[in-house]
Amino acid sequence: MHRPFLRTGAVRATIFPKLQNASRAISSRILLAQLSRVSFTTLAGHALVPTLVPTRLPTLMRHLTTVVDAPPPYSAPPTANVFVDWSLFPDFASILPVCNPDKAVPIFDAFVKRIEREFVEREARFEPTWKGCIGAVQDLEDQLERAYGVISHLNSVKNSPELRQVVESIQPLVVKLSLLMNQSLSKYHALTTLRSTPTAWSSLDPVQQRIVDLTIRDMRLAGVGLLPGSAEKVRFNAIHERLSLLGTRFGNNQLDATKRFGQIVTDRKELEGCSSELLVVLTANLQRKEVVNRANPENGPWCITLDAPTYVPFMMNCKNRELREKIYRANITRASKDELNNEPIINEMLNLRQEEATLLGFDNYASLSLSTKMAQDLPSAEGLLTSLITSSLPAARAELAALTDFASATLAHPTPLQPWDIAYVSEAYRKHLFRYDEEAISHYFAFPRVIDGLFRLADEVFGVQVAEVGEDERARLGIRTWHPDVKVFRVQEGGITRAYFYGDFYSRPEEKRSGAWMDLVTTRMRGEGDEVRVPVAYLICNQLPPSSSDKSPLMKFADIRTLFHEFGHCLQHMLTTVDYPQASGIKGIEWDFVEVASQFMENFIHEPAWLARLSAHHETGEPMPAEMVDALERHREFMSGMTMTRQVSEQ
Repeated sequence: MHRPFLRTGAVRATIFPKLQNASRAISSRILLAQLSRVSFTTLAGHALVPTLVPTRLPTLMRHLTTVVDAPPPYSAPPTANVFVDWSLFPDFASILPVCNPDKAVPIFDAFVKRIEREFVEREARFEPTWKGCIGAVQDLEDQLERAYGVISHLNSVKNSPELRQVVESIQPLVVKLSLLMNQSLSKYHALTTLRSTPTAWSSLDPVQQRIVDLTIRDMRLAGVGLLPGSAEKVRFNAIHERLSLLGTRFGNNQLDATKRFGQIVTDRKELEGCSSELLVVLTANLQRKEVVNRANPENGPWCITLDAPTYVPFMMNCKNRELREKIYRANITRASKDELNNEPIINEMLNLRQEEATLLGFDNYASLSLSTKMAQDLPSAEGLLTSLITSSLPAARAELAALTDFASATLAHPTPLQPWDIAYVSEAYRKHLFRYDEEAISHYFAFPRVIDGLFRLADEVFGVQVAEVGEDERARLGIRTWHPDVKVFRVQEGGITRAYFYGDFYSRPEEKRSGAWMDLVTTRMRGEGDEVRVPVAYLICNQLPPSSSDKSPLMKFADIRTLFHEFGHCLQHMLTTVDYPQASGIKGIEWDFVEVASQFMENFIHEPAWLARLSAHHETGEPMPAEMVDALERHREFMSGMTMTRQVSEQ
């Protein structure tokens, strides 16, 4: 996740190496920082979750294959499971009512037992061929991925005590099943025999060969080489079950701590510097928490919360240094006290990861994690990080000195600057240099215009047309979402549907995790009859919702960057031409390549020509002033030294 914009991955258990490639939500960071990253997002005040995130950048010049417009003929085998009994679009209106322990857990228990039974039956017939091994269980893996993906997704966007109980109950079932499937000696023997038989190996196409290589590697990392029934294997499996549970508890504690905190302010003077737009947000926070039924943005009271749409603008604009310090300390110590204390969970997870690495023959968990990435080894990653910090420190020191001088000479602000001062002084310094503050800039970025500009860009650059699916068509396709604000979009090329995606753009701190991410609903897959199931994605953001029904929400420039970033991941998933689900779209590629697609898309918001097409004053329709466009371009490098040192040091 790209930390300046507070993107965190959705909590999801590590299932097994193949499902690790899909059973996750994008946790976005700059590509260089990814090179050292292990399977945790570890940042002060943010989620720590086990994730493995591969992504593919779709080539601009694609050799297109024929796909069938939705709803396609392909469908999963019929089941009595509402979590998997769908083809492209989960019926969330039917799923949500059964997301409680009494209903969901028995469904998943029966489902997992069926998948296990069918896998064991097929396992006895594995052969060293593609169809005889990978293809023999592809449908089972797909069903497991889709069923668990739905419940994991809802846990991130519709979190509730009942849903948490469901996840904690079914995670051990899914982990045990995934370990069973990836510790199959019969499957491993069939794959290694296929790999070592020249005639059989040469009969596979390059994508199939890569999938076989990755599956063999992932099975080794899943403990297939540990002696069956040995103490080491029993312990290895117990570690995986425990880690999945701890990851979920960590995320729940983070969410609960965020929801629990609320600093009520009754004196308007304490909020000097906060814009009228921010005061509206602080008033809405109070009403959302049901502390009062009525509150006025001008007269209060107001409530400061720790969700990003509140925390970030508050820290950037509030002049009250003591209040900033209080909110800052509350943010960096979230989930560190009482029953929500994540410190014991962090320590246990670190110890378990080290033990897992030792059991697999690695010196440490970083080496284990990097074994699946392009960097391959710890010295390579550490060398890059060292060179980055060495190159960035001089610039960072100069920037801090400039901030300090500006704070003292212009703002009469106490120095030396403390962590809770940096955002405030930086924003004041930015306004001093570039004239425009974030609120003024946001008046030129109404959400409907930005999203329309993004889709026009997709058409001109990638040749695909994106349009919202209307109510009549949603009814025809059986699309029902988890929240009224959620939109559904179709991606077409030459009149042929290539993909769909859900757009959940607005913040709901009471039930939705913070940050932004992309995740998959379905993966492109060619069926036995040569029909193709098109990919479907989730695009999740957390920008402020509209303040009233008659107003279009205005976007901060950081929100625009986030939207383009996550849409880049969506494009990578949706425009794939690979027909094998194990390596289609966002799956089957090294994690330290994950940010290429998203970073590529971010570049467009810094192009003056595209800025002009994305922007217009939300009331007058006037184009963005040339000086503001220039300021946004120059701001790209503003405080870049401090940003890089923060990114690297947080690794």
